[in-house]
Amino acid sequence: MISRTLIRIKAFKELYSRVTTGSTDTKAAEAELMQAFVQTQRLWGLMALLPSALAMVAEDKVNTQMRKFNPDKQIIEQNTRFASNALSSIVKADSVFVNWCSNQRISWMDFETPLKSIYSSVVSKDYFQDFAVKENPSVEDAVKLFRHIYSEELSGNEVLEDALESSNIWWTEDLEYVVNKILEKLSSVVSLGRVEIPQIFEEEEDEAFAKKLVGTVLLNFDDLAETISSYMKNWEVGRVVQSDILIVAMGVAEAQTFSSIPVKVTINEYVELSKNFSTPKSYSFVNGLLNTILKDMISDGRIKKDPRGMVGGLY
Repeated sequence: MISRTLIRIKAFKELYSRVTTGSTDTKAAEAELMQAFVQTQRLWGLMALLPSALAMVAEDKVNTQMRKFNPDKQIIEQNTRFASNALSSIVKADSVFVNWCSNQRISWMDFETPLKSIYSSVVSKDYFQDFAVKENPSVEDAVKLFRHIYSEELSGNEVLEDALESSNIWWTEDLEYVVNKILEKLSSVVSLGRVEIPQIFEEEEDEAFAKKLVGTVLLNFDDLAETISSYMKNWEVGRVVQSDILIVAMGVAEAQTFSSIPVKVTINEYVELSKNFSTPKSYSFVNGLLNTILKDMISDGRIKKDPRGMVGGLY
């Protein structure tokens, strides 16, 4: 589930908090990093439960109408169709997934207000009306419906984002990534008839990569910073932000430590990271400095790559 790109992002955040406070406890840093990955998986679980949770809101709407002296038949019909949609029914009936969520203490019961906010927004949209007027909506109709919901109703929903942030400091930033992962697998939920619970890491060696990256940078940060400063003759050192130094340090450490990762991949990853997590001018700084340092390290043998790390050439 967790890609190498997300590993680097979370490693950067963990390292930044350590470097700026002077902490060099690698074991604590690794433990916090692993906990951040676990929380990403838990957020996935919450979002994967959404079809079931929204169906329950629809069922409550039906029950409320049924108790009225003069119930609204249209509201009953539309909410009944939504509550019984194929995707929600699969999620609700998947005992393995539901039990996993229960064991992880994942539930929309703790997010009743944002859940109702999502539903209120959904029922006001044309895509909901298109679904609700169908006599016998198909499985494909249900998948299409939830593609709209996941794509349009979560990101930017302030009520949801505030609730997620209050619950867990990692969740708001991970929301878009998690939603994209769910969208990738939405059709397979129907074809398999169940929800596949993803492993935390996409590849078996990714956990070791994450821990080694953080440990290497943290233990060697002073030496890495000294190396970087020796290449900064054309830059105004006083105007370079700490995040840029850390990003370049991570790139250098990765290039030296992981012989199977091509240098081009490392440079591209950390340049992209600088675009999203540093200043507007960081892109050119990180790109120029990292290119220069790694070229020299390749030339003098401080960076060596095995055959996998040679894919596409050393540079």
